[in-house]
Amino acid sequence: MRRRSRIPMGDASGQQKACDRPITVMYIIDTFLSPCGSPMQGGAEKQLGILASSLDPSRFRPLVVQLAPRGAVPLKDGKLGPARVFHFPTGKFYSPSGFGQMLRIARLAREERVDIIQTFFEKAEVMGWLARRLAGVPVWMTSRRDLGFKRKPVYDRIFRVSSRSCDGLVAVCQAAKDETVTREGFPAGKIEVIYNALEEGTLEGATSPLPSRSDLGLPAVGPLVGMVANMNFEIKGHRYFIEAADRVARKQSAVHFILVGDGALRADCERQARDLGLSERIHFLGKRGDVPAILAHLDVSVLCSTSEGLSNVIMESMAAGKPVVATCVGGNPELVQDGVTGLVVPPADSALLAAAVGALLDDPTRAQAMGTAARRVAEERFSVRAMVEAHEELYCRLWSGKN
Repeated sequence: MRRRSRIPMGDASGQQKACDRPITVMYIIDTFLSPCGSPMQGGAEKQLGILASSLDPSRFRPLVVQLAPRGAVPLKDGKLGPARVFHFPTGKFYSPSGFGQMLRIARLAREERVDIIQTFFEKAEVMGWLARRLAGVPVWMTSRRDLGFKRKPVYDRIFRVSSRSCDGLVAVCQAAKDETVTREGFPAGKIEVIYNALEEGTLEGATSPLPSRSDLGLPAVGPLVGMVANMNFEIKGHRYFIEAADRVARKQSAVHFILVGDGALRADCERQARDLGLSERIHFLGKRGDVPAILAHLDVSVLCSTSEGLSNVIMESMAAGKPVVATCVGGNPELVQDGVTGLVVPPADSALLAAAVGALLDDPTRAQAMGTAARRVAEERFSVRAMVEAHEELYCRLWSGKN
């Protein structure tokens, strides 16, 4: 059996002793799109990028393995900060080619003397679970980034088996933890809730809006209400946003609405806006790589999902000092304190959504106070340092338990 390094352990003064060598952490994710391939990376991909780039290099050695499907635009083999990136394109994990890729990942884990495997998303979890067993990696942990709204039942059955040998799980919010315990039977004591982090510079850049309203095709004056969300899934609630916009627009003649994002449902959303006579009031901006700058223009930020994990957009809106109207699903109520940093409404209810948005537009002083409180919370709770240190502490605890 290969010799393992000692984990840094806290002494009486709280300082950490040195390792024989850094702990090697292998991250496996279904796909990790490059910024050139997708200006709006998903939340999990963005958070993994922050984490892998920010680990203490004297204590941890990160590797990133991606299982990019055919047609995706993967990062090339190279580096993500200090992390090396490996590409193992995998279709169906239960196919001969999928099994071959799993063997290659296990071989890489042995060659790199991987100490911890952490997986993101379903396919990666299955591949990581099996590769860990073949390679003899001491610690395997996984993550839950949402409430599993699009997960196939077969994965629930697999996870109920794989969880027996899983050493730990990171949930992005308490709601995701509760759902994992209920749905998968995962032991609650093995689940750590670690909130997402805002990218470095988000807080500094959120108050410097570029481009201008005219650059975005918006009127120079008047309130703006917006939502940032991909248009690939109905759970993002675009139909309710547009219905609410119709109600608000009848009472607020100067208000305009922004939708940032793209996807298969965009044509349906544009048709709905057109049918309601809102083509001149709702502006579809598509994918944007400057979301903080867009948010800085808003008077009210909205997220009306019917299912959610921990929303990066809510966090970014709070960092921009904007009041948020969000639905009471997933981790949204953990981020938005109703009546303090924004308003929380039931999902799938455009009338109540419109009432909440209208209430903030009618009382700009209250809305501004909520935005100020939201920014203060963002500064305190969503730092990169807090997220990374929570992971480092968890890695140390799990690794020491195996040695």
